Amino acid sequence: MGLFFCLLGAISFGLMGTTLKAAERRKANAAGLVVATYSWPALIMLAWTLLFTTGGKIPGKVFVIALIFGACAAVASLAFQMSISIGKVTVGWLIMNISAGTPVVISIWMYRESLTPLKMAAFGLALFSVYLLFWGQVIEKRALVRTPREGR
Repeated sequence: MGLFFCLLGAISFGLMGTTLKAAERRKANAAGLVVATYSWPALIMLAWTLLFTTGGKIPGKVFVIALIFGACAAVASLAFQMSISIGKVTVGWLIMNISAGTPVVISIWMYRESLTPLKMAAFGLALFSVYLLFWGQVIEKRALVRTPREGR
């Protein structure tokens, strides 16, 4: 059952990204869409918990953890939204995927995992690829600025 929920989570995250990109292209309020995407399920689950759980009580620790992880999920969605608004889809997806490096760094720090040469090389290559993509965007913008002047 756990794999099924992982699959559903991946599908819903992909659908949310597709919807956010469509909203961004149509000049719609994509940030409002993110808020709605997280607010409605949170309200429904809160009502479900209060109405149908025995006693209707949410333990304090669970409440705090839910707030922290919910805030992190909202920040991650907004970061995802910003990454897909950059322009080219490949750049947006790379930036969104490089954000996976943050949990890796925190995991190495918090759980005192070993920092292997493979982990360092992978993270270094990811940072280098982001650098190359941004440098490519700089070159493209310079070319666009020069092209209209030469045409006159």
